[in-house]
Amino acid sequence: MNFAQRLTRLFCTTLAKTYLSWSITQIQQDEPRKALVSARRALALDPSLVEAHVQRGRAYYRLGDFASALDDYNAALALLPRWSEVYINRGLVHYALGNLAEAVGDFNWAIYLNPRQPLAYNHRGLADEALGNLSGAIADYTHAIQLDPRLAVVYNNRARARIGKGDLKGARRDLEQYLSLSGDSEQTDAETLLKQLATPA
Repeated sequence: MNFAQRLTRLFCTTLAKTYLSWSITQIQQDEPRKALVSARRALALDPSLVEAHVQRGRAYYRLGDFASALDDYNAALALLPRWSEVYINRGLVHYALGNLAEAVGDFNWAIYLNPRQPLAYNHRGLADEALGNLSGAIADYTHAIQLDPRLAVVYNNRARARIGKGDLKGARRDLEQYLSLSGDSEQTDAETLLKQLATPA
């Protein structure tokens, strides 16, 4: 490779990483269409940029194009098969598609690769709950809370599973904790449910 070719390659790699950075920011700003364009441009310049596959997958997921998101997460894992967060992302796609066994498998892999990720346990709990395994879901939600006691949504999830198991007292405690941690805009349904649980049957 001559000097001009090396310089061109360096320029393309640098520009691809710039587009990748824009895509990350655009996802954080909830602009998935812009993030999709930026990730596509990054991959056009450097097809081996694994993070760009992940970002494009996130954008597709936010836009509801689950098949394309799945393709990108598969491509990312082919390039970097031990990236635990990508298994979480792919598991969410499988969950959205109703492929619950595959979702649980991906969350299991994420936990195997990094057992200290509370969202992996939370999401596996959601899949377990959808499969009717409420005891497994509660165990996963509890583990997620042990790893991150400030993760409000997990208390809400565990409350729902506890209601399904008939543990209304535990559900009330979880809803109270959820309400103490979450923002005002998220509270309406939980407040209503908590009032219903507090009302004698």
